[in-house]
Amino acid sequence: MISVLTITYKRHHLLEEAMESFIKQNPIPDAEMVIVNDNPEVDYTYDHPSIRIFNLKERFPSIAAKLKWGYKQCKNDYIYRLDDDDLLAPNAISDATMGIVLNSGYEIYRSKDHYFFVDNKFQKMSSNINNGNIYTKSYLDRITWPDKSGDEDADITFAHHAKIYEGIPTTMIYRWGMGTLHISGMGIQPNEIILAQADKVLDDTTGTIHLNPHFKEDYYGQIN
Repeated sequence: MISVLTITYKRHHLLEEAMESFIKQNPIPDAEMVIVNDNPEVDYTYDHPSIRIFNLKERFPSIAAKLKWGYKQCKNDYIYRLDDDDLLAPNAISDATMGIVLNSGYEIYRSKDHYFFVDNKFQKMSSNINNGNIYTKSYLDRITWPDKSGDEDADITFAHHAKIYEGIPTTMIYRWGMGTLHISGMGIQPNEIILAQADKVLDDTTGTIHLNPHFKEDYYGQIN
């Protein structure tokens, strides 16, 4: 029912934690994680029946273009956006599935809040544009996609008069800090500037990387 879409670029150490948060979910039939890597210098590998990794040899011109390509690869009709530096909360997929089943007819499903972490330590409950947003594929098919690499989630979520349900239990751990680039902290910049900054500060490892999903901290223990 739900595909978790994770786009990634030069942050495999964070990606491994996002993957682990998917692996730790309660078994849900047909749930999958789709990872889109457009760093042409790296091939990620990991063998899991519900995780598919696309290693592309050409970089997308924007984050929005990458998301648009990614959702079209998803097998399911509901697309959960999970950035590679964020995590699924415990029971996120099962809670989201139940919320969708009991509240049919919406185009976007989301929580009112998320667990806000700074440098891997829980701070408070907070909220922003993406609180674990789940989009129907039919909605993503009908919208006009922006040409953006920052603030694209606001456009995708709120600029097309979507019918939105916000009653899903909290499903996402939103992480800040960790010494990495946060594009949402760069403000509205041309795509070229944002993509160049990513190349400047992120991991420049090349070759084949065999991913090792694992948590570096007890994230779930901090919120239970």
